Formats: sequence, structure tokens, C-alpha cells
Amino acid sequence: MSKSEIQAKIEYQKTIGEANDGGFQPIRFTRVKYKQSPTAHIDIRKFQRGYDDEGEDVFFPTKLGFRFPEREFKKVLEKYSLLPTTYVHPKIIEKSFKLLEKQEYESAVLQAFKTIEISIRERINAEPDEVGIRLIRKAFHSENGPLTDFDLPKSEREAFAHYISGAFGFYKNPCSHRDVELDFVEAFERIVVASDLLKKIEPECPF
Repeated sequence: MSKSEIQAKIEYQKTIGEANDGGFQPIRFTRVKYKQSPTAHIDIRKFQRGYDDEGEDVFFPTKLGFRFPEREFKKVLEKYSLLPTTYVHPKIIEKSFKLLEKQEYESAVLQAFKTIEISIRERINAEPDEVGIRLIRKAFHSENGPLTDFDLPKSEREAFAHYISGAFGFYKNPCSHRDVELDFVEAFERIVVASDLLKKIEPECPF
């Protein structure tokens, strides 16, 4: 099959990663969606460095590679990826990572954001009925919030208050009130957001 025939079958493709970047034979990870396929595929392939007619670098795909559905690629990541711990808040690691390893993704996200709520409550001595977004908006009120960073301009203080309450409402609340189907990547993305927020709440925590 010619190159033009192959390209005619492709709806879109995007390079999502590369090993041996800049070498003569890099390996590229490409997300490919074929017109006749309901799901995207991941193509892992060796490329060969060459030159075009003007002497510029060009990389040509070789036959050394393989391709499989993206959903299978995610399964491989879930099973064999090492969870990065160097940049995640240690409290989040303690509460969520074992749940991730057991594939309890919804619970892992819930525990990550619950950790945020507990930290805020302890730091401002909140009343028992101050919970969830109400608690967060009190703690980070742009004018008088006890955890607000008043070194920031008012617009940024307001933006952070919206950011933390929005993330809490969008990621934590659904897991509290209904069943939410998540895979490893989706859960981990939410947990990283929770970690980032907790670092802002507890800036004294060493990493």
C-alpha cells in the first residue's frame, strides 16, 4: 500500500512522545485515528533520519513498530507505570496511592480532595456545619479569608478562590454523590490537581 493510500485512511494523527529525541533513529509515539475505526490507536515506531531535496532534516517512518487500540495502551500504563511521588504532596500519596494501585479510582480522587477539606478545617478552626465549597470560600475569600495570600493582587486572590472551589465542586462532589467511572489516567490527573492545591494550603510542607 502506498503512502498516499495510507494517509487517505487516516482521520487525524498527532505525535504524543518521542524517545532518543534528536538521534538518527528516534522512536515516536503517535496517536492515530482511522476513518473506519471507532477508537484511536497508538503507534510506536522507529523513524530514520534523512534529508529532503533542500538538505533539511526529515524523519521517515520505518517498518519497525507496532500499533494497538488506545484503550489497550491505557491498560498497559495502569498495570506497569510507576507512580511518580517526587512532586505529589505526601498526604495525597498516603491517602490515594494505595487506592490507585487497587484500581479504586473514584475513591482515590475522593480521598485526595477530602484531605484538602480536612487541612482547611484544621487551619481555620471551622465550625462543624462549615463544609465543602462553603468552607473553601470562607477560607479563601479575597477580602478577609484566613488562608488568602494577601501579597497577591485582588484579581489573583479571586481567581485562586474560584480555582480551588471549582476544582473541589467539579472533581470531589460528583464522587461523593454518585458513581463516577474513571480510568487510571483520569483519576491521576485529578489527584495531581488536589496535590497542587494542598501545596498552596500547606506551603511549609517539604518536598
